[in-house]
Amino acid sequence: MNQCTYRQLHDALLDYQGDRAYADMLLPWLQANTDRHLWLRSINQREGKPIPSVKEGELCDLYALSRVFDLLLLGFQDGGAEADWDGPHISTDEFTEFTKAFGLTIVTPISYSAFYHEVVKVELSDKPSCAPAIKAYRWPCVMLGNLLILRGGVELTSGANILSPDVAQNSTLYWTYRRKGRPHQDLSHGWGSNSQWRTAFRRDYVIGNVQYFNVDGKQDLQAKGEELTRILESDPELTLEERVELLTNRCFVKCAKPHDELWPYDDRFQIALS
Repeated sequence: MNQCTYRQLHDALLDYQGDRAYADMLLPWLQANTDRHLWLRSINQREGKPIPSVKEGELCDLYALSRVFDLLLLGFQDGGAEADWDGPHISTDEFTEFTKAFGLTIVTPISYSAFYHEVVKVELSDKPSCAPAIKAYRWPCVMLGNLLILRGGVELTSGANILSPDVAQNSTLYWTYRRKGRPHQDLSHGWGSNSQWRTAFRRDYVIGNVQYFNVDGKQDLQAKGEELTRILESDPELTLEERVELLTNRCFVKCAKPHDELWPYDDRFQIALS
């Protein structure tokens, strides 16, 4: 575990055969790699206008950290295509301790938001227009200051006019390397054992009263005129509303169109909260 990168920690967790992942793997890694914690804290301290600058290699390191979280979350998920492995044995308290040791913050907002939450399960309300309400957390949301590291996994109650259970639970989850119970995809899929780790982390920020989605995306879905027309023509199968839905939720939650083989990775968007 000495001088072990996030990628090497990820691979070590894949190889680990025991049932004490926190004590045997995560805690020794945390103690031996304090430089990684200091680096994360340095990102948290950067200022921007309003988005802080992060180097390409740093985005790849953040992506590798997200892959570690993808493995740690498996034990909090239901079965599916990858149910042959439950994931590392780790409790909610151990997950929390591991996260806080980095200087990351655990948050559990009481109100549902596509920014903070990944939909795991939806139960229909008897009121079709009922706003989504959180019933339970499967895992918490993780922040690095105002940078989102991991959305919290939630079970919801919602009106059918707001969320479709079949769509929200089963559509392809983008910017995601691994999940048990639903299709998922990120930009590393299909690449080799080394090249996949040059994938950049998706950055979402909340700054003041504004939520910024995929700030490194090249196409602003709030563009006007000819620029917006050009952007929409790049994927004529989806309307602007559907592209915003896909980008902000990282999946469809209501749109019943085909959800695989899409390309939301170049889009960005922001929402000003009242």
